[in-house]
Amino acid sequence: MKEYKNKRWWMDGLYFSCLGCGWCCGGEPGYVWLDTNEIFAIANFLEMDVGDTLHSFARRVSGRISLRELENGDCVFLADGRCRIYPVRPLQCRTYPFWPSVLQSPRSWRLEGQRCPGIGQGSFYPQETIERLLSHTSASGL
Repeated sequence: MKEYKNKRWWMDGLYFSCLGCGWCCGGEPGYVWLDTNEIFAIANFLEMDVGDTLHSFARRVSGRISLRELENGDCVFLADGRCRIYPVRPLQCRTYPFWPSVLQSPRSWRLEGQRCPGIGQGSFYPQETIERLLSHTSASGL
């Protein structure tokens, strides 16, 4: 597991609840990385051919596959503030905000909390759960 500046500063746990604001799904350019299983799950959910799904909703970036974005930076699957593929959303989406970049320091967590209203409130995530989520994101190269 990646070494953090402040050595697991979150060892007493953190609070987070998704408020459904859609902020993490748009507004800024970025990448939502997909693996093969996620591509197949999205295609199956949309009842589309895998090739058509890739052509319509994904792009290649440095040898990897990412979801496309709209011109305004929103995810291609964000519609009316909601995710159209929520039940099969990629790991990267499912583990937000418990990403290595966000958990790097208390400061990075606070800065993300200025953008995401669900950070710091709602459900309690103990250290063990945070470490499990981090191990998933680290293994997938996030």
